[in-house]
Amino acid sequence: MADQDFISSQVQTDATKQMQAATSTGAPVKDINRDFEERAVMERAQKMGMSYIDIEKVHINPDHLKVISVEDATQSLIVPFYKVGKKIRLAISHPTNPGTQAIIRKLKEDGFAINVNLASDPGIKKALAYYQNQAAVAPIQTENIVNEEEIESYQAEIENLGALRQKIREVTAEEALNFINVGALKTGASDIHYQPEETRVIVRFRIDGVLQEVLEIDKSTYNYISNQLKYKSGMKLNVDTIPQDGRFFFTVNKRKIDVRVSSIPTEYGESFVCRLLDSKKKSLSFEELGFEGRNLALLKHALTIPNGMILVTGPTGSGKTTTLYSLLTEFNTPDSKIITLEDPIEYHLSGITQSQINEKRGYTFGSGLRAILRQDPDIVMIGEIRDFDTAETASQAALTGHVLLSTLHTNSAIETIPRLINIGLKPFMVAPSLSIVMAQRLVRKVCSYCVTQQPMNEGERTVLTKAIEQIKQIYPDMQLSLPPTLPQAAGCDKCNNTGFLGQLSIAEMFVNDDALQDLILSDKTTGELFKHVRANGMLTMGEDGILKVLRGVTTLSEIERVTDISEEKVVKSIESAELAKNEKVEPQKTQETTPTQTESTVPPVANQTTPPVA
Repeated sequence: MADQDFISSQVQTDATKQMQAATSTGAPVKDINRDFEERAVMERAQKMGMSYIDIEKVHINPDHLKVISVEDATQSLIVPFYKVGKKIRLAISHPTNPGTQAIIRKLKEDGFAINVNLASDPGIKKALAYYQNQAAVAPIQTENIVNEEEIESYQAEIENLGALRQKIREVTAEEALNFINVGALKTGASDIHYQPEETRVIVRFRIDGVLQEVLEIDKSTYNYISNQLKYKSGMKLNVDTIPQDGRFFFTVNKRKIDVRVSSIPTEYGESFVCRLLDSKKKSLSFEELGFEGRNLALLKHALTIPNGMILVTGPTGSGKTTTLYSLLTEFNTPDSKIITLEDPIEYHLSGITQSQINEKRGYTFGSGLRAILRQDPDIVMIGEIRDFDTAETASQAALTGHVLLSTLHTNSAIETIPRLINIGLKPFMVAPSLSIVMAQRLVRKVCSYCVTQQPMNEGERTVLTKAIEQIKQIYPDMQLSLPPTLPQAAGCDKCNNTGFLGQLSIAEMFVNDDALQDLILSDKTTGELFKHVRANGMLTMGEDGILKVLRGVTTLSEIERVTDISEEKVVKSIESAELAKNEKVEPQKTQETTPTQTESTVPPVANQTTPPVA
């Protein structure tokens, strides 16, 4: 019996039953027909002793298609759908087709080990759509990952960004993507940005918190790279009109690098941002992160509290998660049960139970937090408080004997209080549950290999003089003076000619003491709350940055880039928070009874930083 005519009586009987079921349930008849076709091919494969593949449901790597030209694939109904090294799997429709047999012979002559799978005609034709944006090129061998044996050659070939620009013009899309990823890793980039424009696509790396343009590529090359990026990250290749999210990983010298991918449609094509997450990155100590003086003392005090919320605030990319991981590392002792709820899990910590949320399946921060509280943890870390449900559960956890760590998006530390109220928490929940709040930013450190010292200009002198006066209003005994010179970024090969190498935190921090709780319960303005924490010794992020400028580890322009240095600007930001507080939306459910307030005691800590004259 001919292959094309092979349909067993049992499959026919099953199809009839499915047709009848479709009529009664309203299921589309065309779906039943397709299922019938696939089952017919599956049974045909069994009779012929072949493997079967429903090729329509398989995501195909665009680079693998280059093994067979689009003309040959279309004419012979054959599609390569999996390839590692010299091993390749093919989906074919008609095993006796002379063109199919010729292609298989040619691949064997080229040294490929072939695995043949029978697929339906409609499935093959659907899979051939993957060729739509692929040029017909000669067969090229590629690998799925950057393996350990190859990484040294990759690194050697991209010793500088100029070499990277040249290399991606000479290789396949998969290899080009690998070169870009390794290039980003080598330069210490945290993100890769693909920005399409009318006639070109700009690729930029975020290095030490600042975007640097590293290369531009033509639109044709970008089409191949973007398809490869979507394939690797599990996105839909045939969809480019809606935002998509995905992720993949590659390994470098036994280090697993997770890549979180986000795409949005733009006028000139899809724009991608890839966040690189090193799962084996070592947690840094508080001192290595840049904390010192009073802030360092308060962080160490946070390790001793029996319960309450410790919140780290700031925008995306301000180092909040890194600080939380450092806190978790210090909390991590054999007698403590620690559970985290993250999206994604950025670093893996031994001895800590880490859970990944999945919003598509209903596993959110709110529902996940309620679940992990039943696991009897001592310390809980959730990636972010973003809604009332999570905020309420977090505050209740803090009031029932748990230490809860999390992040929040606010401009300053004191704005955390109106932000929580704006989310929907009542003041009588915020006051007793909040323990320690810190806001932070990341600034670049001047490169120690090329830093120069330059006399300050009049503008810099004015800014520093005013900042020193503000600091001395809080700490009159602190010995501060204007240095004769300030560090200036020069640029060298070590820092990719940026003048900066590495980052450090600048922060402001306060403890929610009894007096502050009374102010919150009295519904005082954010400005009055700010005055209280200032009187208790809190320096702003800008002032903490000024101390680091005076010590010569960063530049004044860096501090001005990420903070409002003057107290007047800080107050304006506080007033904006007050407006947000007044516009809060009432939640659907509220707490009925007022919990007992917990005492919060903090050792009196003076700022111990006395920056030397540069």
